[in-house]
Amino acid sequence: MKIFLIFFLIFFSACSTKEYKLFQEENPEEVFKPQELNITYSSKIVPNDILTIDIYNMNKKANIMMPDVGTTSAVPNNNYVVYSDGTIILPLLNSVKVEGLTIKELSSMLTDKYREFLNAPYVKASIKNHKIFVLGEVEKRGVVPLEGETISVIEAIARSGGLTDHAIRSRIRVISEENGKYVMHTLNLHDFSTLNSHNLMLKNNSIVYVEPKGTKAVRVAINDYLPIMQAISSVLGTFLTIDYLKN
Repeated sequence: MKIFLIFFLIFFSACSTKEYKLFQEENPEEVFKPQELNITYSSKIVPNDILTIDIYNMNKKANIMMPDVGTTSAVPNNNYVVYSDGTIILPLLNSVKVEGLTIKELSSMLTDKYREFLNAPYVKASIKNHKIFVLGEVEKRGVVPLEGETISVIEAIARSGGLTDHAIRSRIRVISEENGKYVMHTLNLHDFSTLNSHNLMLKNNSIVYVEPKGTKAVRVAINDYLPIMQAISSVLGTFLTIDYLKN
């Protein structure tokens, strides 16, 4: 009995909570110092994007795309698919080039263009179909909608239920498209400086993959073969019991 107690004491003393801690700093005093975080990124509009665009004439407080100019509610059909040439068709303006613009740039450009037709135009735009994919050791794998212009890896993981106990927190893979090719970066969530990494912000269609520990493969294998081993053990136990009773 003492041998087992000694074994468990040694085993649990070897287990460290350090691998479960995020944003650690080698010098604890540095954690309490203000840190400048310069992280900016804005999603660009690309062909096949679905844009929601509301155009208001503020002096009448009306959306000009509504049949009834006295109402300010949004239009069900105010969605526009960006054509392969990077354009959309808008009322009064006809074809407008939008590819490569951010939502802020698009809203500003359209507001300027509609001043030719409206006294006090205001344009509100958003992208409906931008998303990222979160895979691996998170509680809820799947697609996370990109509701604003961008989202951080931290928010994406949080919206996916957080990391599992099997996650390698020092190897968060971020796969995104750069200059027509997919590039992979690795983030270490143990390191506080990761919060200032330019790779922390995600683009449309980025992939976040959280690697599992090697122990997960062992656990999965045990869970797979445990029923078989239990069945074999039960059969062997039965034969041993019968043999014992015969003797």
